[in-house]
Amino acid sequence: MAFWHDLAAPVIAGILASMIVNWLNKRK
Repeated sequence: MAFWHDLAAPVIAGILASMIVNWLNKRK
């Protein structure tokens, strides 16, 4: 479970970052 969490954390962070970037671009 620790391995899965270490693998999922950066993936989820990357997805959230891309979603935030897209949201900010749409606001302009």
